[in-house]
Amino acid sequence: MLLTPPPSLPLVLDLDGTVLRTDTFHEMMAQALRQRPWILLFLPFWLWKGRAFAKVHLTEQITLNPSILSYNNTLLNFLREEAQKGRPLILATGSPQKIALVIADHLGLFQEVIGSDEKTNMTGQRKCNALLAKFGPQGFDYAGDSLNDAHIWKVCSKALVVHPKPAVLRCVAALKPPSEIHVFPREVKRPWALIQTLRPLFWGVNLVAFSWPLFIAWGLLTSGLLIAGDLLILPYERKTDHRPSLFAKGHLHLSTAFILSSLFIFLSLLLFTISKSWIILSVLLLYIPVFMGLDSFTRPFHPLWRWIILGFGQLLALRVLNT
Repeated sequence: MLLTPPPSLPLVLDLDGTVLRTDTFHEMMAQALRQRPWILLFLPFWLWKGRAFAKVHLTEQITLNPSILSYNNTLLNFLREEAQKGRPLILATGSPQKIALVIADHLGLFQEVIGSDEKTNMTGQRKCNALLAKFGPQGFDYAGDSLNDAHIWKVCSKALVVHPKPAVLRCVAALKPPSEIHVFPREVKRPWALIQTLRPLFWGVNLVAFSWPLFIAWGLLTSGLLIAGDLLILPYERKTDHRPSLFAKGHLHLSTAFILSSLFIFLSLLLFTISKSWIILSVLLLYIPVFMGLDSFTRPFHPLWRWIILGFGQLLALRVLNT
């Protein structure tokens, strides 16, 4: 008598940082910045009412195109193989149900979607409770990426850990034996990626500045503007795949782009203001929009020509300040 193999346990997957390299909330923020920037003024008030409330209301204002999001292709290939074997795949995410359904429909891999609504942010212990009620302890495998998933890894059968930070790996190792852990490692080391996104070449150009405060301020401003440009041109870089930025490829989180660009631009303007030079401030009023325009215009160019054009513009502005 032939024995039929036992059916595979359902595989439950997180969306943000797992199936997607990025976070849908930050993707919507970036799209709002490009299309309807005034919406971001309401974001602090929405967040004050809760992250779930903010996610749902941002979803009502912004429609994401799932075809241009940054997916974890290594994981998707694994999921396609599992789906062909008949394994049930479930998407369980803190993202709003509306967005999760759109992405699940685009991928065509999931039998069920569990998402957030206006009152419930389906993350951490809340997600854990929902999965336990549905599958029971050890009744499913789970793929996630952050410490928020620790509650679920503790009660699932096998833990799939996607692009984890060292602290996440240590946490999972404390919860599961090695035989019950499968890791999908990062392709790019985070410290090196952060250095790359600062564009150190332009800091070298700033060495012609006539003072250290100006060198630092101009370097911060240039890095901040280039990172802001990465956010504004995300869809183009993903559609064309023409030397996309590390943010477009999902090697760095979009939240990092928002934080770094805002911080660098603020600090640079603060240093320029402290200088109390009307000449510097008037040059900035012209330099910022011109540099942002050149950055967007030269994105399709070969990197060498792009850096020459942007570097020349930077040198010209510094030359004006030195006169």
